Amino acid sequence: MNNKISFLIVFFAAMIAGCGGGGTVNTPQLSRQDFESSQEVGNINSRLVSQAIPTNTATPAGYLIGPADLLEIKVFESDQLTSTVRVSSRGEITVPLLDNIYVEGLTARDVEVKIENLLKEGEYIDDPHVGVFVAEHKSKVVSVMGYVNQPGVYELLERRTLLDALASAQGLNDKAGTLVYVTRTEGDGSKNSYLVDLDELLSSKSPENNIEIKPGDLVFVPAAANVFVEGAINRPGAYPINEGETTLSEAIVMAGGVMSIADKGDVKLIHYLGNGGKEVLNVDLNGIRDGTIPDPILNEKDAIIVGASGIKSFFYGLNISIIGLGGIGYNPPTR
Repeated sequence: MNNKISFLIVFFAAMIAGCGGGGTVNTPQLSRQDFESSQEVGNINSRLVSQAIPTNTATPAGYLIGPADLLEIKVFESDQLTSTVRVSSRGEITVPLLDNIYVEGLTARDVEVKIENLLKEGEYIDDPHVGVFVAEHKSKVVSVMGYVNQPGVYELLERRTLLDALASAQGLNDKAGTLVYVTRTEGDGSKNSYLVDLDELLSSKSPENNIEIKPGDLVFVPAAANVFVEGAINRPGAYPINEGETTLSEAIVMAGGVMSIADKGDVKLIHYLGNGGKEVLNVDLNGIRDGTIPDPILNEKDAIIVGASGIKSFFYGLNISIIGLGGIGYNPPTR
């Protein structure tokens, strides 16, 4: 019996070992390109943290209230007048007894004084004392998306730059590229786009490219091996490529093709040469289609800007500006 038990123990031990308990573990190996990319992102994150301004969670005294902000209003002489209100899309709040009060563009202290005066004028309270606290800053937010460690929506309590926004999202992750894409819609409905090379920005070659971030901006960090397609294009943005294989016309197809307002003879390829070097090439899509000129092969960090007909863009309201590529700028015709 003891011999049988010993045999079974040895047998099951051998079975477990054969199933992987003592087998060789195959560990995935990083390619040289992945390793270098990871190192580059790590270096960028270190410099980003050192240059970004620490986030201040307290509401600055000069913070201007806007739509969707949440206000806590305390009237010290009356609990019944104390309330929590959301600023409407028209910039107004509703306070008991006082109806609608316009508060957009005011500071918390301005609102305190305004409510105190209204309570006095209405003879509700002889000497009122009001406190206003901004509980949520929903009117001043920026979205940071893509290959960052913590994508999300972040509050802008004071003046912030691109580096501050990326630091709020805990920097880039290991798969991120180093060219950042910022889109902004202005008050008149026009659109601005910014391409910023983080390598160049963080090496202090172009500190002016650390653009100020405005409420409503979208900061997008694409994966490595992407190109940007902008201008009179149906789906502008960042698109993945096979470096050394993907052509300019293929990238335009990935971006949904050109718009009806496009000027196919006015296409700019901002070609990345490595080590921060760039060149601007004029490309005629009609020539590529006819086979009279070659279809350029793309590199990572390249940018394609499709121009627009000045007359057509007047009616369509196209107004796009591109900056941030080592001082190279391009403005398609606008209204």
